[in-house]
Amino acid sequence: MRIVLVNWAHLWDGASYGGGVNGYCQALALELVARGHEVASLCSGVTYTPGPVEGSLGPCEVRRHDDWLGVRIFEVINSPVLAPSLLQFADPAGETSCPELEAVVRALLAQLAPDIVHFHNIEGFSAGCLDAAREPAEGWPGAKVLYSLHNYHTICPQVYLMHAHHEPCFDAAGGLRCATCIERTDPAAEKLERAARYVKNYQERHPESRTHPAPPPPAPSVARTLLTEVKRYAKGQPVRPAPPTPPTPAPIGPPGRAVESPRDVTHPRPVPRDDERRGQARSLTEKECNGFVPRPLDPAWRPLTNEIRPEPVPREVNDYGRRREAMIAMLNRCDRVLAVSDFVREKFLSMGLEGPRARTLPIGSRINSMVAANRELVFAPEPFAENPKRPIRLFFLGYNNHYKGLHVLADALELLTPEYLRRLDLFIHAHNGESIRWRFERLRPRLAALTYQYAYDYSDIPWLLGGRDLVVVPSVWWDNAPQTVFEAFGCAVPVLGAELGGIPDFVKHGHNGLLFRGNDRYDLARRLVECAKDPTLLDRLRANVTPPKPIEDHAAEVETLYRDLLSSGPGRGCSPATHSIGAQA
Repeated sequence: MRIVLVNWAHLWDGASYGGGVNGYCQALALELVARGHEVASLCSGVTYTPGPVEGSLGPCEVRRHDDWLGVRIFEVINSPVLAPSLLQFADPAGETSCPELEAVVRALLAQLAPDIVHFHNIEGFSAGCLDAAREPAEGWPGAKVLYSLHNYHTICPQVYLMHAHHEPCFDAAGGLRCATCIERTDPAAEKLERAARYVKNYQERHPESRTHPAPPPPAPSVARTLLTEVKRYAKGQPVRPAPPTPPTPAPIGPPGRAVESPRDVTHPRPVPRDDERRGQARSLTEKECNGFVPRPLDPAWRPLTNEIRPEPVPREVNDYGRRREAMIAMLNRCDRVLAVSDFVREKFLSMGLEGPRARTLPIGSRINSMVAANRELVFAPEPFAENPKRPIRLFFLGYNNHYKGLHVLADALELLTPEYLRRLDLFIHAHNGESIRWRFERLRPRLAALTYQYAYDYSDIPWLLGGRDLVVVPSVWWDNAPQTVFEAFGCAVPVLGAELGGIPDFVKHGHNGLLFRGNDRYDLARRLVECAKDPTLLDRLRANVTPPKPIEDHAAEVETLYRDLLSSGPGRGCSPATHSIGAQA
């Protein structure tokens, strides 16, 4: 099959730029290549180059980068739609229709002639780009189109369904609430700034492209030069050679190379198509620890549940409301819409997604193969049944932003008395964690130990999680399907997670982990007390942890889904089927 995977970030960056979605896209692309398919990646909204006139941009066009591990890489540069979407927030209409962008996407797909176009995001694109993937061209009937709901971008231009980054959004009021959600960046200014950065970075990599530091003085006339040299010769002075012409600076070109003919999109090597043989800050009192729920004084501490409330029909709709309507209509034109958890599917159904085309398909992870290659690093800790007095090794892994809830963990720890804190050996590995470190450092004297680090590589995860007892995932939003849960399970570590979004799809309370009420510091603190009082609970949870779905198995599921859609012939291919595909991790 010929497959195009669409996401806003460069595929080669993986999770380092683009987060878990891009890391997943990277793993899926490589596995599909290994299964013998022709795979191309298309991204947009990241790279901008200057135009010929100061203060202008170059043309919106598709460029081809060098192939990456068998995947053809294409990028829309100078896209009218910015990515990530927070930078496009001021212009919601641009994400619904953008003829200039849709034309270049349509032209590329007509040359690639894919069987499948699988959107994993449309940040950097527009809703009309999905229709461009379906539109037939000469010699190509158009592609089957799928959309994976890794986040809420289609119904929330801010992505997280959290008003002002902090308050769960239950009603957008026809988009009126969106207008007051976040501070809006000027998209035009951001594009020009990126173009300037592109020039700077290009010149650092290609010093010959820098302009000459000072223009040479005007050259004297030929007659005057000749007379001067005759006088020097008559005086016995040597004739001076003509000064060298300064080199002409190399022009600063756009990235990659132009896509102008079928030769520019061809695969570098023949790949067998459709080869079926390849397979498919006060302490809790004892009363509170035992279940008493105090009334939080701070509204920011208000608990959050997975209750899905259908939004009322708005009386008035603005551009943000029209954007949501256009995005739901776009999803309803897809051949399949894949939700990464049951909660995500139900949430989108409540927003108007048509049920027959929506399926739950939990994603796979490549953490299993990484663990298999580093088995000696992923060791089990000493059982508490043998040494109940040793500290509990509690681990947080991820980003320090409001949504991931590192501050909730800090609040919960500050509720614990010293007798429980001294049982915890705390490990924090948080990207951008500098701003909150002080909260954990002031706990250090009361903890058994504290290890606080910042950035880490994905390849570090096996040795980071080896010998740990519990990974805490304190998300404060309806997290679709956090990769951290899969990474913990892949390293045989149980999870203490917020009962929000897709987390309960994978963490089963009292079986392979523990759940606490979302955004509820008291409930999280009680769970930690429960572990401290009976640490053998962690031994029992660990015994039930199973690895997540391998990316190889997931790719086989996706491949089967692609083939089913292609065999359904023209149309949307939305025959009735079960709501879930494949076994959940």
